[in-house]
Amino acid sequence: MSTLPALELVASAEVQAGPEIPRLPGFMASDFAPLVYAAVRACVGDARSGHLLEGIGDRVGIVLGSRRFDTVTLELSVEQVNRGQVSPILFYQAVPTAVLGQIARDYRLTGPVSCVAVTGDARAEALELARVLLADDGAEWVLSLTVEMNSDPAKAFASADLVRSSPGPADRKAS
Repeated sequence: MSTLPALELVASAEVQAGPEIPRLPGFMASDFAPLVYAAVRACVGDARSGHLLEGIGDRVGIVLGSRRFDTVTLELSVEQVNRGQVSPILFYQAVPTAVLGQIARDYRLTGPVSCVAVTGDARAEALELARVLLADDGAEWVLSLTVEMNSDPAKAFASADLVRSSPGPADRKAS
């Protein structure tokens, strides 16, 4: 088994939920997807203009970690099921991968993608998975994302960290 690399933090951002978070087409009920997308935009730049991921998309993996994922859409879907209705739009299990798909499309990322439920520090656990991707040569860069929803929407937030393996002593001498 290979040793997990140390990480170099290239860029980082955190966004709070609120009315200033732009809506994201295709995601209607919850702030979950708009929060994740806004954190990516704040971290690496807008997909429609110059951004940190230009030209390296085939070497960028994405990791998303959360304790609760999209609780708003979950609650709405449970309410509808209890009323005898089912809406395919409120399929809360698909929201995390759907927003990652939109990020991958918009930023032209083709590396590995993982969504993980975490039990402790979401950021630390997502970064640990990023280290695994980097050690397995699955990616050269990882966009490590966390999102935490809260019953008080003002306390919901998402963060994004763009990381890569820290160069070792031999790598530093060669550059």
